[in-house]
Amino acid sequence: MGTLHSLIAYPLFRLTICLATGIFLFDTWWPENLSWQYGAAIWLLLVGVCGGLFWLSHWRWRWLFGGVAGVTFFLWGGISVLHQRETVQYSWAGEPVIYKGIVESVPEVRGKTLRAEVRVEMQRLSGRKWKRVDRNILLSWMPDSLSSPLACGDSVCFYAKVSRPFSEKELTGFDYGDYLLRKGISGTALAYAGNWRCTGKPHSLSFMQRAKVCQQKVVDVYQSWGLEEDVQAVVSALTIGEKSELTPELKAVYSAAGASHVLALSGLHVGIFSCILLWLFYPLTYLKHGRKVLALLVVCLLWGFAFISGLSSSVVRAVVMYSLYTLASFCSEERFSGMHSLVLAAFLMLIYNPFFLFDISFQLSFAAVFSILAFYPLFSRSLCIKNRVLRYIWNTLSLSMSAQLGTLPFILYYFGSFPTYFLLANLVVVILAGVILVLTFAALCLASVPIVGNTVITLLEWGTLILNKSMQGVQQLAGSQITSVYLSSSQACLLAGVIICLYLCWASGIHRKASDWIRLLVVCNLFVAVSCVEYAGEAPEQLYFFRSEVYTRKKDCVSTHRSETGLLCIRNMHIAVLNDARWRTYE
Repeated sequence: MGTLHSLIAYPLFRLTICLATGIFLFDTWWPENLSWQYGAAIWLLLVGVCGGLFWLSHWRWRWLFGGVAGVTFFLWGGISVLHQRETVQYSWAGEPVIYKGIVESVPEVRGKTLRAEVRVEMQRLSGRKWKRVDRNILLSWMPDSLSSPLACGDSVCFYAKVSRPFSEKELTGFDYGDYLLRKGISGTALAYAGNWRCTGKPHSLSFMQRAKVCQQKVVDVYQSWGLEEDVQAVVSALTIGEKSELTPELKAVYSAAGASHVLALSGLHVGIFSCILLWLFYPLTYLKHGRKVLALLVVCLLWGFAFISGLSSSVVRAVVMYSLYTLASFCSEERFSGMHSLVLAAFLMLIYNPFFLFDISFQLSFAAVFSILAFYPLFSRSLCIKNRVLRYIWNTLSLSMSAQLGTLPFILYYFGSFPTYFLLANLVVVILAGVILVLTFAALCLASVPIVGNTVITLLEWGTLILNKSMQGVQQLAGSQITSVYLSSSQACLLAGVIICLYLCWASGIHRKASDWIRLLVVCNLFVAVSCVEYAGEAPEQLYFFRSEVYTRKKDCVSTHRSETGLLCIRNMHIAVLNDARWRTYE
């Protein structure tokens, strides 16, 4: 109970909630034809009022100051997300034109094309005039033997049609265009062979570009080791966050086993790496102020690890959390500094980029860490185990259950599936992920040493193969994954409420009151009632024609209909899919 009360009493927590609420509501409901400057004017007025109330410093007006401060941050969140959206959106020409830009990421192979993020700087107008654009797009291009290959930082001139991707939200519930917009991408384009040219090599790379190039160089080193494709894909994803080589089959195996988080570089990897570093440099603690020196050294090395990983948002987020937690431990011995540093990390990230709020990995990572900080002490203390091995196993299971409990509403809302044997999978993953990280960094250091380097690389390959085979074994168990359990937004919110009320009851211990149980039962009944209403209603089956395919959708279940003859019978309707090659024989 104390953890939650301490968090609610933390002023920055309240301001972060106001900030996030403003971001969400303004992004969802603000009219597109209304400028964000109107909200900015009101915000400036509230800042003045807030400053005046703070200057008066009357204790009896403290609630008014808190309310005005909350509304101020609410508007700040709304204005920032509208301004961010305006800086990304752009009215592209409805036809192919000439653009100039700079390649911002390392090109990756996508079937028969290459794709990279390009910063479009200029657009060619009639009369040899140029118009400044300054927007990012995803550019795909077909290889051209007459042009030198594009690399990160190169200047490029291309002729293509740039457009916002077509929304599939009506059919799949996913708007790819909106997803790209929240990633800072204004549109997509395809340049055919002969319609693009590298116009110059960079004199110097930006800090972000250097990180991307460094990540690619590490991938090239992995490729030189001669690992199997699946092994190399897992090693690249697990150590530096490079996931382009992961096959859909491999992703499905890890997802069904409940271990897909190990393939996304995040807090788990940063935590394991920090434990390795703390163990390696533990002798520093014997020096004067050695613990602080050790903590700062680990933070610096973690930022170096983030740089090698390409400064992806997930690993940067995890390193920021760890850095703030370390700094908080210097300033305070309070047992709740973990929660406070977590809130501070969320606040700073939303200030930096309000679109982070809509990033699924952002939501999952903060929900997981929050749940671990809240539930892990309760789980670990529920059993008193003296045996070190059994205690380690129980603590690992407690960590997995805590993280899974906090992310459950998000997983069911976004993915509609639940891995049944996630505890079994995570027992293997935590151990082998640490082994693979250690062996990978050892191989990077010792690869040039005869015999020793080859031995370490062989051990790395064996360890990764064991991890892959273990996940395949978990996936093949009966009932390894519960699917098609999609929750609506109201159900997900109520399920989160059930989890919070469960924590309040559990954390109260012997001081638990009847009101705690009543609150939990009320929220549970609301969740059950809303679920009954959601599932009892008969949803109509809808028919869609999209990308030369025929689909039917009923609630969240989408089915694809195909036929070798091109003739389909759906319900009482007969549909002919016209295709020149197929129907030519009927002329």
